[in-house]
Amino acid sequence: MKTLKVLFFLAVLLLLFSCDKNEQSNKMIFKMDMVAKKSDSMHIFYKTDGTINFNENESFWVKIKGQNKNQRKTIEFPKGVVPNQVRIDFGRNLEQREIILNKFEFVYFGHSFVAKGKEIYKYFRVDESSTLLDKESGTLKRNDTIVNRGLSLYPNGYYLAVKLEELKFKK
Repeated sequence: MKTLKVLFFLAVLLLLFSCDKNEQSNKMIFKMDMVAKKSDSMHIFYKTDGTINFNENESFWVKIKGQNKNQRKTIEFPKGVVPNQVRIDFGRNLEQREIILNKFEFVYFGHSFVAKGKEIYKYFRVDESSTLLDKESGTLKRNDTIVNRGLSLYPNGYYLAVKLEELKFKK
């Protein structure tokens, strides 16, 4: 009888942990390898209709802890959201003069696609009104250091949308 209770308890635990893992895997995950020297925040915009008409209703904020070395930031999109276009606005901290973006990765249901270095700018383009880009180093710099408008990356045509759609249907 005691053995049966232990087996039942283990089965319940296994069920609980596997459900949690399964729920986690059905969220779109966005990972970035970057250097941000000052603590700041990122505003992530997304669209699910294929357009780039970004708005506040389809966005969320993520905090960045400043570090002088590479950091890996993992961002979960809201449950049920599988974007096909993404925009990233890096921060409002005026002391954040630059950010180095080394790599990004989108993950969905265990499948992923990665872009590193110059390849990042096949999928994203800078907002030239606020951001300067050094493609060799991956450094994004503020155009204007006194305006509270941070660095911005927009989708570069439909390259990102195509990759995100492929990822969505790889299940």
